[in-house]
Amino acid sequence: MKAKNLKVLEENGFQVPKFKVAYPGDEIDFSYFDSELFAVRSNDAHEDGENFSYAGQFLTVLNVPKSEVDKAIKSVVDSYKNRYYEEKLGIQAENKISSVIIQEMVASEYSGVLFTANPKGILNETVIVVGKGLGSSIVEDKAETITYHHYRDGATYKEGNALNFPENLVKELEKTGERIEKLFGKPMDIEFAVKDEKIYILQAREITSLDFTKNIRILDNSNIAESYPGVCSKLTGSFAGEAYTRIFTRLIGRVLGKSANRYEDLFTHMVSYFGGRMYYEISSWYDILRLLPFSSKIIPIWQKMLGVEDEKIHFSKKRPSLFIKTKLFFSTLYLFLISQKKMADLSLFFKKEFQYYSAKVENEEDPKKLYNLFLEMEAVFFKEWDWTLINDMVSFLSTHFAGKNVKNTLALESKKPVEALNELVHTYSKFGASSDEYKEKKADYIKYYGDRTIGELKLETRTFATNPELLDKMVEERAMLPVQDINKSTVKIKKSLARSSTNYREISRMNRSRLFGLMRKLIDKIGAKTVGEDIYHLSLPQIREMIFSGKDFTEEIKEEKRLMLVYNELPTIKKVVLLGDPVIDFSIMDRSICDEETERDFLTGRGVSSGKITGEVIKITDMRTVSLKDVKDKIIATYSTDPGWFLLLDVAKGILAERGSLLSHTAIVARELKKPAVVGISDLMNYIKSGDIVELDGDKGYCKIKRESKIE
Repeated sequence: MKAKNLKVLEENGFQVPKFKVAYPGDEIDFSYFDSELFAVRSNDAHEDGENFSYAGQFLTVLNVPKSEVDKAIKSVVDSYKNRYYEEKLGIQAENKISSVIIQEMVASEYSGVLFTANPKGILNETVIVVGKGLGSSIVEDKAETITYHHYRDGATYKEGNALNFPENLVKELEKTGERIEKLFGKPMDIEFAVKDEKIYILQAREITSLDFTKNIRILDNSNIAESYPGVCSKLTGSFAGEAYTRIFTRLIGRVLGKSANRYEDLFTHMVSYFGGRMYYEISSWYDILRLLPFSSKIIPIWQKMLGVEDEKIHFSKKRPSLFIKTKLFFSTLYLFLISQKKMADLSLFFKKEFQYYSAKVENEEDPKKLYNLFLEMEAVFFKEWDWTLINDMVSFLSTHFAGKNVKNTLALESKKPVEALNELVHTYSKFGASSDEYKEKKADYIKYYGDRTIGELKLETRTFATNPELLDKMVEERAMLPVQDINKSTVKIKKSLARSSTNYREISRMNRSRLFGLMRKLIDKIGAKTVGEDIYHLSLPQIREMIFSGKDFTEEIKEEKRLMLVYNELPTIKKVVLLGDPVIDFSIMDRSICDEETERDFLTGRGVSSGKITGEVIKITDMRTVSLKDVKDKIIATYSTDPGWFLLLDVAKGILAERGSLLSHTAIVARELKKPAVVGISDLMNYIKSGDIVELDGDKGYCKIKRESKIE
């Protein structure tokens, strides 16, 4: 497979060093080559297949002169005798005569590995690991490297500063990876070398650790970032997920009745919390919108209204039956017809219930009762909140087809906070901040619009309601600007569906701000009685467990705070394509901002193979000094590993390494063996000892020392 892939690359114009396939005993015709030195690489019949990489299992001999090629061929072929890899992974290998590849040696200035998809399951992320010199040093973790992460939407970040690799070559590698992936039609693992600013492809194989039996999830924050800008707390992510689940469960149940059950798995994936940011799980939305009549026309309109840049549509469900489509057509038509009356009813309902629960929250101090109030408010307010989604769709469609004059007079309701603020600034300028007139106006503004601010749906956001001094500061600043026109809008406009639905949309958004403000106040009161502001680093289920069971979440809060440091270092990624549920790890966290105690018991690196385990450490500086019995069911801690460690890795419980990258041989083999692994842990061997009991998280990329060994 290795030689076959190289041939395909060569035929399609990629820069591949000249190569020949040879068998033991062949007489090599060197007249084909231009080089005096060669790389003799393995080309086993089963190597680099679609399911198993055989990464590092067979020998590669570099810098071989012509006179030594026959000897190198024999050494490589002899390495095929070790078939433990196949036995362990259950590979039924046919007894085929294996060949080798004789390839011109590239005296590379830089070498590296490029994955066209992050092997942890982020499909639209290209990962490039580069180091100086030959590639063998990079894949065997023997050289200092730098890692580039590139998302197809343009977001890019890097890890490390070990070398100054030219930016133009990074861009060229990204494009090269995309071309090779397109050529083979699957995510690829590519080894490359760079000489005189030319990129040479040494080999390319399929990424074997991606499990395409898992769901492909497409996340997009094109519109949701307006409501949830920047990094969000764990509590905000938890609450948003629960709110959307409740609302969509109610909505689809309303239009499909019992038939809605077949879409239940979508309701919990309408939004996602990834890398500390909120996303629409756009793939679920497409499946829901596909239920609508004329969905092929509606989806593009919806994409345009939300600002979704990638128009490619991915469905995870089968096309709905004619019965479902017909039923939903008449249900939707009926709901559209009564939507404006229902929105008027919802506005009145909200006003009444909000006043009731505001008083309840104000007068309650007990955390248990406050939490139950929170759940009660969710049930009451979200029961009918799906009407806002129906109205949104009415607004999208009616606005799309409305004339220009209508569009120019929409959303008068949204002007009210601005008009109220202008009045407050005018009162401040006329009477002063200490006057009764200003205080009265200020109280009214906070009552009605105090939670309308940037990031208002993030529960951790501090608003004018939580911090009134912020309003004083803004009013003072606004008063120094030219006087604003405070005349309220008196424009009389004709009624239309576009104006009505858009106005109700603005009213519902204002009410949503007030509701979230009340829930924020409630959460703050629970925090004041428990863990303070750290409450925002817990999920709703964790808060419940803390209040009712007394569980201590100190360690979880610490971990979440560390993750927030990582999230704040990441660029905003507009679109993410996930396979299953991968997570961002700690690899880019700046450990210099952590205190010495934190560094000692919480070590961070690159999570390269999934899984979370707790076990005893065996510290290895020389693999020849330990037996399989010594290592069995323990967590290996070492400087680095190479392919010769396969037997030890197989019997170990997990792997920790001071050096290494996501794309090294050790990482690839760990994923294939399904052994949790974290590499690139700075000063690991100075902090850890044999006998330590540690918690290893191969997803998030950390090692937590739970109990230190007494062995010196």
